[in-house]
Amino acid sequence: MVKQLFITGTDTDAGKTFCACVLAKKFREAGLQVRPYKPIVAGFENGHNADLDSHIRACGLPLKPHDITTFAYQEAIAPHIAAEHENKPIDFKQLDLDLHKAVNSGADVVITEGAGGWFLPVSSTAVLPQWDALKKMEIIIVVGMKLGCLNHALMTATLLDNEGFRVVGFIANTTGPEKMPFYQENLETLKQIMPCPFIGEVFYNEEHDFSKASETIDLSVINADYVCY
Repeated sequence: MVKQLFITGTDTDAGKTFCACVLAKKFREAGLQVRPYKPIVAGFENGHNADLDSHIRACGLPLKPHDITTFAYQEAIAPHIAAEHENKPIDFKQLDLDLHKAVNSGADVVITEGAGGWFLPVSSTAVLPQWDALKKMEIIIVVGMKLGCLNHALMTATLLDNEGFRVVGFIANTTGPEKMPFYQENLETLKQIMPCPFIGEVFYNEEHDFSKASETIDLSVINADYVCY
């Protein structure tokens, strides 16, 4: 069976894309083929989106940016607002079709990355977690290690648990060249209070080297049959 992972974050700048790419690189090093999918993306410059380009570089497949996304908007604004501006509403049925293509592409692992935090609005009346396909995925929470991360991480994990989503673990991501004050103490607190396992740390590096950032990631945590309790 194809392993389906969904990457969410504690907020918009938690580092979901980079951590998803680190995971892709780690799976590839283990001999597995990875297919990325970023259903919704907003913000293009000269026909390119940095997140999509990163995913393609990490997976090593001959893909084009629009092969791995469904709703792509030019403006770097909230997707549901961009959807209104471009008259291109986000439709869960279309997401299902493109996810199906990714799952049936021959890959061993499909890594789907969300946009923003967990409760991403996709219209004025709906949020992304209402997409039924998420119930079949294993969720990984990327915690942006900065002031407020303890509250954001625990709220996200608790909400996911209460709603019956399967959370396999969390990643602590350093979002910039400097670690937050009392980084280690905050990390130890997360390990104690989060109701899901610690997968590892991802560290910022100016080269955006996925391998260099993935040294502490433990794939055995993700492969374990674990449900957030």
